[in-house]
Amino acid sequence: MRPLVDMIKLSLVVPRGEAGFWSIILDLDKKGTWTGKQVADRTNVSRNIVNDYLRRLSIGGFTEIVEQTTTGRMGRNVRPAIVYRLLKRPTRAPRLRRDGSLIAETAKEQLWRAIRMAKEFNALDLPQLCASDVKPATAKSYVYALAACGVLVGKWPNYRLRLNVGSAAPKILTTRFVFDPNKNVVLGSSVAREVQP
Repeated sequence: MRPLVDMIKLSLVVPRGEAGFWSIILDLDKKGTWTGKQVADRTNVSRNIVNDYLRRLSIGGFTEIVEQTTTGRMGRNVRPAIVYRLLKRPTRAPRLRRDGSLIAETAKEQLWRAIRMAKEFNALDLPQLCASDVKPATAKSYVYALAACGVLVGKWPNYRLRLNVGSAAPKILTTRFVFDPNKNVVLGSSVAREVQP
């Protein structure tokens, strides 16, 4: 008879996203000026996605264009190379709209900040500790997920922060993968996506 719970090893490919781009940019900027191509070369995404983020950073006042040159052979594949440098260096990646304005904290980020500040809390009161409207259902599901993985300890609705993992809010991810029960392995690779409330 098979055990009730099988332990498997799962390898995920997690997209780099803006946080990944930002860490690359901070690293490149320590050495001097840099280009969008240099950022894209260190990621697994298209250059257009990187350039979109760089455009928003520039509009938002986080970067400045130092120089514009062209790359490629004359007449073929000529593309402008924009050389940047940072003007602002926050440790966390700026999340910006297309117009360069900052995006407000998500509900889960607000909940995590409230949990870290309160240390011990009643989950029913948690939405009231947040700066903007957070739905009680969102708070409940986030608290359950954090308790299930050991970040919080307690019994509904009273919890205590057991494991302060840092200022960035823990994310709840979901993924789809193909599992081979014969060999007890995951076939191929999967991309994890954040669960939306």
